[in-house]
Amino acid sequence: MGSRSEIPKPSASAPFPHSVQLCDTLTSSTKTKGQHTLLSRNPSEEWLPGFPRVPLAHASGIVACLSRELTTPKLDAMFPYLWLVATQRSTHVSSLTNQLVRGREIVVTEDPELHVVWLHSRVFIKPIPPFLFSHALWEVYLGPASLPSLYSSETDELRRAALGYMRSYYHLIQHESDYRLAQEARLIPLEIGFSQFMAFIDHFGSVPDSAVNPRYIYGQLRLTRLNTWALPALGKWRFQKVHWQYADIFAQFYAPILLAFGFLSVLLAAMQVAAQVRPAWEEFASVAAWFSVICLLSMGLTGVAMLMLLVALVTKELMFAVRANKARGD
Repeated sequence: MGSRSEIPKPSASAPFPHSVQLCDTLTSSTKTKGQHTLLSRNPSEEWLPGFPRVPLAHASGIVACLSRELTTPKLDAMFPYLWLVATQRSTHVSSLTNQLVRGREIVVTEDPELHVVWLHSRVFIKPIPPFLFSHALWEVYLGPASLPSLYSSETDELRRAALGYMRSYYHLIQHESDYRLAQEARLIPLEIGFSQFMAFIDHFGSVPDSAVNPRYIYGQLRLTRLNTWALPALGKWRFQKVHWQYADIFAQFYAPILLAFGFLSVLLAAMQVAAQVRPAWEEFASVAAWFSVICLLSMGLTGVAMLMLLVALVTKELMFAVRANKARGD
């Protein structure tokens, strides 16, 4: 790893100096009122790097793309509850090699809401969009609010999201082995060398929590806990759907039901033995009888609940199909 004590100072508009940028296809020019515009060095590639459908001439389209690729509105809204979900440290992000040591497979996602979120044996990581390697892009669209830039009302939110997102990569890639894993998973472009990347990403390691959006004040998040707190935080039943088949949905209930069944079976068997050994113990016999009835009712209600869940799932899918068919007909 390159030295982290001799890092060139960044410019006022970008968190890294022009000399370490890893995408040089863009440049900026000053327009009226001191604002900048983004240009391509290659006239045949007048689009945002990595996004051919987003032309550089459409500033509003670029802002929409940046928002779509970087912001995390759901997690920001859940910020008051995130202390119940994860360790309260932004540095709590395991490196890629450490993720493998913990038994987690690296799964590529393009959803910024899922970046550095893990579920059982998987961790979701969003690849770095090529435009974030460009000094000109940061200068024009992600500069500090004190500098004139396009759509300055949205610049602060986008900059905070971008800084937090890039800071997470400072923790994800700590060693050359992490860098190799990142390239294998196509998290960073293949043409970027290890020393080049480290010289670039080191500038995000010192970004303070005060400069990032609420989501990135925390590090990696557990998806099961996000789903648990989605209802009070977002008013939704879940943060992210994790089960797509009926069998998978019902399988999550098998273990607790079997555990409860085994526990109750042992209790009922013990009560039966005690009642046979001490038949004159009327109080115990009465309690055992009521407990047996409660167990029967509990198992019956569990079966009814499973049936109602199946009916609800089927009904929901039918209603969705009917609405989709009606919309297509209109």
